[in-house]
Amino acid sequence: MAKRTVADTVLDPTVKYATLEIDGTSFKLAYDFNAIAEAEKVAGCNLLLGLAKILISGADASQIRGLLYAALRKAQPKMTIDDAGTLIRIDNLVDIQNAILEAYRLSMPEAKKNEDPTEAGPEPARASA
Repeated sequence: MAKRTVADTVLDPTVKYATLEIDGTSFKLAYDFNAIAEAEKVAGCNLLLGLAKILISGADASQIRGLLYAALRKAQPKMTIDDAGTLIRIDNLVDIQNAILEAYRLSMPEAKKNEDPTEAGPEPARASA
């Protein structure tokens, strides 16, 4: 019998979630690369570019819907892309974008700090003049 674990589920203690509240309902958002890659297939657009566009100039509707869908899937596995789309309205668009960015930020591993500069490795090669 296969051993059941909570890894890669909503119960996984290593997953950090952002929270999005819409009309009194709280949704948990989390990213991993697989969720983004799978959502790209369904959404039919580049979601990594969408993340960058939210920060710079604004992602398009397909990217926002796809990013929300990808972020919702871990905690709400039965969520469809159409379900995600029905959550998006003009009055909550900024909140959704902020939650998407927070979920992505939480998904990034913390940078490892090298306390001993000698352990940092060799200096990068420099071009000679």
